[in-house]
Amino acid sequence: MNTLTKETASVLANLLSSSVTTCYNDDLVAILGTGREPDNKAAIQSWLLSRLPYFEQEVSDRIMAHSAAMLDLFLNDVRVEIAIGFGLELPLQNDFIPSKELSNQELRCIARSIYLLMLGEGTRTYLDALIRVALGGDDNVVDSIAAWLSSQVSGYVYNPSELTIPLAQRFMKKLKQVSETY
Repeated sequence: MNTLTKETASVLANLLSSSVTTCYNDDLVAILGTGREPDNKAAIQSWLLSRLPYFEQEVSDRIMAHSAAMLDLFLNDVRVEIAIGFGLELPLQNDFIPSKELSNQELRCIARSIYLLMLGEGTRTYLDALIRVALGGDDNVVDSIAAWLSSQVSGYVYNPSELTIPLAQRFMKKLKQVSETY
């Protein structure tokens, strides 16, 4: 067994981030990372270190392909989980751990992550139109999602990313309702 070092994870993250198609430079942060990483590369690096702390010697020559396949599978699994509404609820607030208020930057990061996850459901033009109908207005769709998010939740307990999947599921339900109406 070999240990995945930060340096190796950084190189892999750099390669993976250039191979993953995203809309923004930080839309994977609230999906893969804690929600505090500065960009997709750092989020991928965090994800790699948590998912692949050790690897077999035989895999070392194929680690890039193995990592890319794991990342692709993970993102697809998250999209399916959201699409079927797996039933994740927002984390409950407790009395002994104070919640932290979401900053505007964290809201926008979660909004961009949700937008990226929703893109798997159709074309960007259709998704943008559906979001505008669901949320109203002609604003930037990410800004509209961020505004909707702020009306749904105001804080988190451990990491901002703990809110991404439950909020994405709520948002998917909202989009499905609007889609069925029109």
